[in-house]
Amino acid sequence: MVQEQQLPNSIKEVMQGMPGAFQPEKAAGVNATIQFNFTGAEPGNYTAKVADGKCDVTEGTDDSPTVTINSPSDVWLKVMRRELDGATAFMSGQFTFTGDMGVLMQMGTWFGQG
Repeated sequence: MVQEQQLPNSIKEVMQGMPGAFQPEKAAGVNATIQFNFTGAEPGNYTAKVADGKCDVTEGTDDSPTVTINSPSDVWLKVMRRELDGATAFMSGQFTFTGDMGVLMQMGTWFGQG
């Protein structure tokens, strides 16, 4: 029996879990910096750097991210828990982004969501 993956209960858990959920074979050759700016219940800024088959997440901001995601923390948590489709959330204006849309669209597959 396959053990259910524990769903994150907070943005902090989502961000801390990203390196462990990262699937380097699906991000071969990728070099991207993703800036997350959260508002709402769990405000905060995080940077995820994907390069050389690794994913490193730190708190704070990056001067030149590949893509920046601006989201209420509860919306992004629902997307990460697969309770809300990311494309649907974006199209309905629940979060915004700037930068490389390709990175945004591919990101899910790098973390086992594709």
